[in-house]
This record gives sequence, structure tokens and C-alpha cells, in this order.
Amino acid sequence: MNYLLINDQLELLKQDLKTTRKEHFTRLIEQCRLYEGQALSKEHPPTSITYIGMAAANLSLAYLLTEQDHYLQEAKRWIFTAVDYDVWGYGFLVDVDLSASWMLFGLGLSYDWLKDHLTEEERTKFLNKLILQGNKIFDYGQENLGHCWSTNYWQNHNWINYSGLLTTAYAIRSEHSGSEKWIDEIQDNFDKVFNYLPEDGSNYEGTGYWNFAMKFFLVAADLIRKDAGTNHFESEFMKNTFNYRLYQCAPNWEENINFADVHDRRSSHTICSYYKIASEYNNNQAQWLGEMVRTKFLFREAYESKIFPGILPEAFLELIWFNPEIEEKSPEDLPLNKYFEDLGLVVMRSSWDTDATHLSFKSSPAGGHKQWEESWKLDEANNWKTRSLTHYHVDFNHFILIHNDASLVIDEGYNRTSKAEIHNLITVDGTGCVGEKIWEEGDLSDPVRFDLNCKGIHNVWRDVPKEAIAKVEAYSSEDGYAYVVGESSRMYYPEMELTRNARHIVNSECGYFILLDELESDLEHTYTWRIHSEKFADKVSDDHFEIVNGKGALNVFTAFPKARATHVDETIVEEIMTPQRPDDIRRISLKTLLIETPEKSKNAYFLNVFQPKDTLKGDNSDNISVKSIEGEQCIGVEITSKSHIETFLFSSENNIDYNGITSQSKWISILKDKAGNLVKTTSYDGVE
Repeated sequence: MNYLLINDQLELLKQDLKTTRKEHFTRLIEQCRLYEGQALSKEHPPTSITYIGMAAANLSLAYLLTEQDHYLQEAKRWIFTAVDYDVWGYGFLVDVDLSASWMLFGLGLSYDWLKDHLTEEERTKFLNKLILQGNKIFDYGQENLGHCWSTNYWQNHNWINYSGLLTTAYAIRSEHSGSEKWIDEIQDNFDKVFNYLPEDGSNYEGTGYWNFAMKFFLVAADLIRKDAGTNHFESEFMKNTFNYRLYQCAPNWEENINFADVHDRRSSHTICSYYKIASEYNNNQAQWLGEMVRTKFLFREAYESKIFPGILPEAFLELIWFNPEIEEKSPEDLPLNKYFEDLGLVVMRSSWDTDATHLSFKSSPAGGHKQWEESWKLDEANNWKTRSLTHYHVDFNHFILIHNDASLVIDEGYNRTSKAEIHNLITVDGTGCVGEKIWEEGDLSDPVRFDLNCKGIHNVWRDVPKEAIAKVEAYSSEDGYAYVVGESSRMYYPEMELTRNARHIVNSECGYFILLDELESDLEHTYTWRIHSEKFADKVSDDHFEIVNGKGALNVFTAFPKARATHVDETIVEEIMTPQRPDDIRRISLKTLLIETPEKSKNAYFLNVFQPKDTLKGDNSDNISVKSIEGEQCIGVEITSKSHIETFLFSSENNIDYNGITSQSKWISILKDKAGNLVKTTSYDGVE
């Protein structure tokens, strides 16, 4: 027979259960064992029920593979518990959002796989429930085009909801003529989605939602291709998206770089998706990462993850999508630096070792360039609201830094009321993004304060104007230097009259980073520079702070402005994880280092040097020294390490003249050895 996702490979899968899929079969059986005897409520649980559909799919596959009746009976217990619920979903958007679509996915597969093993009465009851729920979610999407997930082409709800419905549509196609209408609409939707998604493969919602949605992307692409529809595996997004996930792995591989709404530093691995990507593109690194997670990280990922239903219920997809013919290969031959242009995401790594230094920087319009540009076209042409950016943070020019398995400069992770002050950014007179005041003023019950898709969820980006964008102004990785320049002045309120807010990060690959921030305005302001960490910064001297965290530490050398106020504070972030669980509040304490201009001024320039280091050496012999230097129209630092001296000079006027160094550049870096021999140099001239 030809089954959904399995196609005509069932007998081949069975043949592999004692050989190449032996361990994956064990995973499936162990997962099914967890379901046995688990109490199932006759009343709809007061939370998400996504796990029920996945349980049914695991049990259904176990029956197909073994023909053991107890798996069939257990599958039916889970299936008909769900079938008997009056509704699918809890709290808000009941029947028409994620819980319903996850059920349509898992139960749609179960129907396709088990329908010939059900009684006529069971089959009819099951079929009718799938039709009922399918019509509910489909009709909602059609009735609210332009103002719900059905046209939020860049958001996980669109992909998951339509993938779940598509799975059921194909499962009942021969018995329900209305399925054709669903299939036509959903195929058209995914044609749009894959056309609108960024070619660089990035995901503005972060690695957690990449995990959450990717298996559904892969399912939809697989089903549509088999139905002679568009082959979305040929899209640039699909070809490149694993690179995004790979480069957003922390060096220890277990954890993630948690830009945007990532529930925790896990919750981002999906073995089944890695396997499918490996198989589709002969991607050896995807196979390598999938096997590493399965053999080393699986249960820690499962039990420390905060995302539901988690990684364990993906067992059935792991078994189906694993291709034993794909060889594993580590990423050690890949470039250490990577630029994802659409999201403005730059990654700089010192190596592929688990104790490596890893810096990620991001600067782009909300949701990335392509979404911002295309969504405005759609909205203006149709009077729609297609941007659902509740998972996107106020994090333009923001960065995260890890060294030797220690998180040294961090993101708060999950926060729907995101502000610049809780990121590693500069605030101007205490404000950040142009959308922040929406949530600080007015009536809390005002519906414009909430995202239209998720009542009660803040969307700081809802009324941000079209011109409010950030961007990577320049990126380079050559000749032993890597640098990025992000510019975000238009993200701030127009009344601030900022003309420049640029962050430069320069890496001469000598074990430290130079951070230069340019703030220029037609008005006078107080500028506040800040970074957040897991541990408080200790003051070593007026120009030197140290953050120590386990195996790693960070020296922060503050060079400019010369007149400054520095202090260490605690920033508390509290956020409800989901409206379905209003008492589930995530609380994080950010340890904040602040540098502030003591007097208002039009322009300010912050120049700092970050040196990640190990803590177990027991001395400071590897510490660099940093000396502030000033010319007539330039400022800079001289950095001395064991083997080199680097001179970095900046001029807002592109007129550097200091100690024999002249350049018509915005900044220049000159690296020499201790004997004074030139090693390398690079410069940045700015943009017109």
C-alpha cells in the first residue's frame, strides 16, 4: 500500500528494523511504552493537546510495523479520546489554531495508516470528526484572510495549521470531496510561503520556532511534491535553512543561540528534521547533528526543554525519515564566519571546538528584509495585516557572546513585551524602539495593544511605520579580519532626530572584539550603553570590568567616552509563556553593566574591547592591555597582547591623523607583531 509519508516503503522499513533502523525502532517502542496506561481525561484538558495527535501517530506506526494488536488498541484509545472531545484547543482560538492543527496532523496520519484496521463504525466516527474539525479551521482561515494566520505567510501558525489540515485532507481525500478545496487552497498558500521566505534560510522567530515548525514544512513539501505540486525542496529557503540552524548552535552543540522567542537554550533540536534535510540534500552535517542529538542529547533536550510537546514524540518521524545511506560529517571544514543577509545575522566563531568563542550579531527590519518589504506590499494592496511579529524582539544591533561553554553576553530569550533596555543595545533618553511606547501608554484593554491572532499577546511591532528599519551596513570576512556594521537610527522615535546609530564589531582574530558605537543626533540626549550577562560584572579598575561565569570569563575594557558614568544593576524580566497557562510565568534575572553619558550631548561614541578568556588557568597572564588614544579628529585604542599590538582608530569625519597614521576612513585597524612588523590591516570607509 501507499501510505502518507511512508509511501510504498513499509516493507523496506520492516526489513531495516533489525539492522539500520534498530535503534530508531527501539526509540519508537520506548515512546509507545510511555503512552500505555497513561490516564486520558474524558474532558478536554485545560491546556494544549498537541501531544495527543503525536501519540496516536507513534502508536499507529508501531502497529503497522509490528502488527501487534496491543498497539492498535492503544492507538484507538488515544484516537477516540480526542474524537470524543467537543472541541480541539483551549483558552483562545479554540478549534482554529495550533492544538487543532497538530491533532489534524497526527490523527490524519493515524487515519491513513489504520483505516483498514478499524470497524466500519469506528472508521465513520473518526472520518466525521476529521471532516468537522477540518472544516472549522479551513473556514476560519478563509473568513479572516488578511487578519489571521492564513495570510501570515512568514509565521509558524500559518505553516503548522495548513500542514496539519493538508495531512488530513490527503488522508480522507477519497472519502470526502471537500478535501479538494482544502488541498487547492493550501497548495496555493505554500506556493506563496516559499516564494516569500528568505533565500538565506533564516527564521526571524528564532531556533525554537524553527524546530517547532520545520517538521511541518518538510511534511507539507513532501505531500505536495508527491501530489505533483510544486517541488518546494528546490526553494532556496529549504536548501539553506539547515545552515541557519547549524550556525545558531552554541559551541557545545546541545544549546542554541537564543535570539527572538526561544523558551530556553534547548527546545531547538529536531532529529527528524535533520534526517529529512540530510536525505533530501545529501547533507552530511545534518546527518551528523541528528545522530549527535539522538545519541548524546536526546533526553536532556526532552526534560530541560520548555516547548510542548517536545522532542520525544517525534520518534515516528525519526524512524521514517532516517536514511542510513547518508554519511555523517562534522562541520569542521565549513567557514567559521557566516552572514545571513535577510535577517542581518552575522556569526563569528573562533573554531568548531566545543570550547570555542561564538559571537552572533543581528540587525534588520522587523522579521527580516524580505518579510518587511513584501508584507507592506501585500498590506497596502489588500488592506491586510500580514505581519505577525509577536515572537520578534527589539534586538537590532544586538549580540550574544559565548566562550568556553559560558554565556557571557546574553539575550533574555522569551519576552512578548520586548524593549531595547533588556537587550545589549543603546537607549536614547531611556527609550529604544519606536513601538515600545505603545505598551507603556493608554488603556490596557485597548484591542490595538494586542496582536490580532493571539488576544492578550503584545505585539510591539504592530504599528511600527514602514520606514523604521535597521540594516547591516557592511560585512566583511577576509584577510584575517571579520567585521560587521549595523545601523538602526530609524528604529528610534523620529522626535529623537537621530541621524546615526551604528554599531561596529571588529574581530582581528587575536582573541578579542572591538565594539564601536556611533550615536549622532540633531538634538541633545543622554545615551546609555548596556550589556546583560548571567553574572554581575566586577569592577577591576575605572576602565576595566570582569564577568566570570563557570569555565569562561569576559574582560570588558571601557575606553570612550572619557567622561562616563558606569554601574552594575539587575534587570528583571517576567513573561507569561502562553495565554493557555496564565500562571506559567518565566522570570529571568539579567545582570547588567551600564555605561552612560553624564551630560546630554548631540553625539556620543562608545568604544569598548571585549576579551573572552578561560577561568581555569588560575592567572591573568593572557590578559590584554588596552590604552585609550586620541588624535585631533580621532579616537582609538592600542591593544597589546602576548604576540601583537593592534592600533584601532576612528574618525566620525573620515579624517584619521595620529602618530604617523593617516587615512580617509571611518576607522582603521593596524596589527603589528611585537617587533613592529606589519602583520595585517583593514579599514572601513563608511557608506554614501
